Amino acid sequence: MNTATNQIRTDEILNEGKFYLLDDYALRDEYYQKIVDTLLDGIEALEGADCRKKVEKAGLAQIHQCFPVEKVRLLEDFLLKRTRNELYYWTFRIARDDLDLKNEFFVDHLIMIRIHYPFLVAKKARKIQQPSYPFREKLMAGLADLTSWHMWVHHFNEFRRRKLARWLGLLNETNSYTPAAYHGNLPNPARAHGAHIDTWYGHSFDGINLWWSIAGVNEDNTVILYPEMFGKPVAYYPASMYLAEGIPLPKPLKLAMKPGQLLAFNPELLHSTHLNISNETRIAITTRLNPETPRFNLNAGFHFQHWRSSKDLEKRNFSRLSVFPASKYQGKPSIPIRTETLIQKTIRVTSSEKLTKNGPIAVCASDKLAEGEKMAVDLRNANILVYRSTDGLRAFSRKCPHLGTDLIDGYHDNEHVFCPGHGVAYSLTDGSSHNEAFRLRTYKAFDKDGMIYLQASDESN
Repeated sequence: MNTATNQIRTDEILNEGKFYLLDDYALRDEYYQKIVDTLLDGIEALEGADCRKKVEKAGLAQIHQCFPVEKVRLLEDFLLKRTRNELYYWTFRIARDDLDLKNEFFVDHLIMIRIHYPFLVAKKARKIQQPSYPFREKLMAGLADLTSWHMWVHHFNEFRRRKLARWLGLLNETNSYTPAAYHGNLPNPARAHGAHIDTWYGHSFDGINLWWSIAGVNEDNTVILYPEMFGKPVAYYPASMYLAEGIPLPKPLKLAMKPGQLLAFNPELLHSTHLNISNETRIAITTRLNPETPRFNLNAGFHFQHWRSSKDLEKRNFSRLSVFPASKYQGKPSIPIRTETLIQKTIRVTSSEKLTKNGPIAVCASDKLAEGEKMAVDLRNANILVYRSTDGLRAFSRKCPHLGTDLIDGYHDNEHVFCPGHGVAYSLTDGSSHNEAFRLRTYKAFDKDGMIYLQASDESN
């Protein structure tokens, strides 16, 4: 990682998975203040002047104490509508001035405003108020599509493919990706993204993501990177968009970011966003650019095919979209493939025994689990993680209380195991995390006569 803007190497971002956390970049002070002012204007427009004054006093990271969670989506929409064009131009300037892109490049039409409240606040949201249908944006994209006969062909082929898939029973509500199911049907302000690569979702190969910290970004709600995974083939389930089982992850890199700091990274680097278990609201903005002509994985379920040319943005021309139909602009990863294995291994034991409090059951030989290792034990009525510390055995439920992600593939050290889904760290002493809502159920575990024994505890009812 490098924080000096005059030393950014775009080729290293694209080819080596390096990332940069920037304090100084084009238009920083002017545009950061514009975002803050617009957020405050939106708070006043949606909830009144008194609410604005309270947020100004408490700080944007404490907006959840003043502004109703039900109106967060309206606030995101307010900010996007009033700053969209400026954010396109801002992205252009960073690409030109800081990433030193000389030739024509493209900025993704999609901009994401992310306001995520502390989980315990956000999950209590009643009916989330949704912004009005973005008719103008849809019309603009539709008119751009009309100018490209390749896009007509692409839409027709996609229609035929999906119709055939439904006819064959390969695509239905239970085996196709839906955002609501992906997030466990939680309200928008409570959501977080699991470990993924953006091209799974139909984003372009060889792009660069800009992840801009506006307020409240700390280690318990930030973006998570897995640099050691760059270039390694990663299997995933297209229906759920989560990692396939059996892929052990390295230690998650959690970047605490000051307001105004900017992260630039390759979205083909495995990354996620931390479930917000902190007491701060995380506010961030993400944009994406591509130094070359966007190209896509045609097998993705959908594609982001509308872009803005740097030639247009340089002139502040925001009325034109460039269209890149995925069926014509197909591609594949250009990054070098790395096949070395990770250090941590996954140990699994399956037993037909049933766990009870009446007495312990033997699950395997003691020498199967060395000090510092963890093991997955599948019983008739429980899925358990067993860890051998210097003080003996510890046993916990393997399911993360958030969305039930199996913890066995998460990185562990001597103190914690990290959820491979959304980064929550659980203590290997008592199963606790930094948030009272997330705690692992504990079990009794011990060695006797060369065997590992497990038994239900009072807590594991």
